[in-house]
Amino acid sequence: MEKGFIWERKKKNWLFFPVALLLAVMPFVIRATQHFLSGDLYRLFLVNRKTEIFSQYRARFLWIMAAVMLVLLLVCCKKLFAGIDRLGWFYFAACGVFLLCLVLSALFSDHRDTALWGMYDRAEGMVTQICYLILFLYTALSYRSAQDLKLLMAAMGILIAINAVMGISQFAGHDFMTSDWVNNLVVPDEIGGKISTLQFEKAKMYGTANHYNYLGSIAAMTFPVCTVLALFEKRWKFRIPLILAALLSLMLLLGSTSRAGLIGVAAAMVLAVIFFRRLLLRHWKLVLSAIGGLLVITIGVNLILHNAIFERIPMLFDDIRTIFSDTSDFDYKDYIPIRSVENTPSGAVITVQKDALSLSVEDGEVVFRDQSGQEVPFTQNDDGVFVTQNPAFADLSFRPVKSVEGNTPYTYLRLLYNGKQLLQFYYDETQVYLAEIDSTDPMTLEEPPIAGFLKGKELIGSMRGYIWSRTIPILPDYLVLGAGPDCFLYEFPQDDILGKLYAYGTGSIVVDKPHNLYLQIFVNEGGIALLAFLAVCVSYLWDCFRLYGGHRQNRNGLRGIAVGLGVAGYLFAGFFNDSTVMTSTMFWILLGVGVGMNRQYRKESVGL
Repeated sequence: MEKGFIWERKKKNWLFFPVALLLAVMPFVIRATQHFLSGDLYRLFLVNRKTEIFSQYRARFLWIMAAVMLVLLLVCCKKLFAGIDRLGWFYFAACGVFLLCLVLSALFSDHRDTALWGMYDRAEGMVTQICYLILFLYTALSYRSAQDLKLLMAAMGILIAINAVMGISQFAGHDFMTSDWVNNLVVPDEIGGKISTLQFEKAKMYGTANHYNYLGSIAAMTFPVCTVLALFEKRWKFRIPLILAALLSLMLLLGSTSRAGLIGVAAAMVLAVIFFRRLLLRHWKLVLSAIGGLLVITIGVNLILHNAIFERIPMLFDDIRTIFSDTSDFDYKDYIPIRSVENTPSGAVITVQKDALSLSVEDGEVVFRDQSGQEVPFTQNDDGVFVTQNPAFADLSFRPVKSVEGNTPYTYLRLLYNGKQLLQFYYDETQVYLAEIDSTDPMTLEEPPIAGFLKGKELIGSMRGYIWSRTIPILPDYLVLGAGPDCFLYEFPQDDILGKLYAYGTGSIVVDKPHNLYLQIFVNEGGIALLAFLAVCVSYLWDCFRLYGGHRQNRNGLRGIAVGLGVAGYLFAGFFNDSTVMTSTMFWILLGVGVGMNRQYRKESVGL
């Protein structure tokens, strides 16, 4: 009997079962948890509690499975470590460097609790990331044959299927995630309420991922793997499920509208052309026909759905055009209503585009004057907000608020722009000044350093340009050790109120993630940790090119290429997406399988 592409008549490897179980169950692990904020977190979000459903329980499930794998590593160490080669020991060394930087960054972090256990909606603290390393090493050591690949693909099929079912409901505007029966399952009685904050625009899929961008990262891994395996599998009992998985992955990619996912898949396709260049040239007519058919189907479905699939593609080309344009003389302050806010000996001054509004205390009351010294009348409306009819300041309003610091009551004016809180001014009978939010401490509104090559490009990639332009200048502070796992939001210049106003239309938003996997590692774990991570990934991809890039490619080599393309898809999507427990778990499993495959290929096929 002819052997299948992902099937071999070999003894089952039960050591690999925990890996497949983790991947298959992960999309089902959804449970609401409530977190009470204090300290710096409260000062950032100005709320006492936050609720999330995607991260905490998934992290706990990962901890349990990683503990099982660690026990198996210790109990079966002789069997698992048998035959490990020099490259395998290099991976161990690089992971050891990453682990050392991870632990030290957490221990020396100014926010140790977050560094150890992670943010409330991410849960990627030190404990979780140690589990990623255990997962990677265990997967690499436990993978033995294509029988394990079959188990992996079954688990991946479950992950794709559940996300497809949920994604279709979201695409149709009837999100199962917000239905009563899902709420009854995932929201504990003590929390109450309904899942409502997850509702994105109709015709956007996020499946059971945190966001549609993370679903794009998942599709960037699953689509290349399933497509290559489907193309080369000869047994139809395996080919049909693989084709279905590939098509569903494509649906998730397009339905998510994630440009990061599209870039990841595009990069994987370029690498696929390099690997299969001779085969593609030999069957170029068939290849062109297949590509043309997919384009026709995709364009037709897009027309039926009123451009829902490709609505964000023009933004990608706009971003590319902006990247290569000269914006050296761009000043974002020309495009916001407020150019500066500063404290003066007599009060505070708000500089707008064509005037300036000064605040001072006269006879125990706050008085507003324009640049020429003329008083600007502000009257209190029915909501208690001070507004003016003066056209130069019509966008600005002030809400008086009473509060208490310790046992001392105080009053401040919240500056509102288009109804949203921007800044606040403390005042009493003798003085008024710009103050820290929810505090009486004076505040200096300073512009943080901006990466020069991103100046004027803040809006590219849905404001990724803004985040990167403010993150890159702080990287030298973390060359050796990072600020601590999951601590990026503490290090980002959150007081860049005017920059946020330009990028987001509000100054109160909290930037809690870098939207870049590599900046995330650099700031959180440090530059050395990033080098260790890249050493593992680049060494693995180079090993794939070395093993599978030649003239002869057997079945084992084709399997290795499939997994390598999935890893590459995630890494390229990582330039525009950071990580979550679900996406990282899948990536480290796929990377571990790839390393295990390459080791087996060297041992069985080429004897290297």
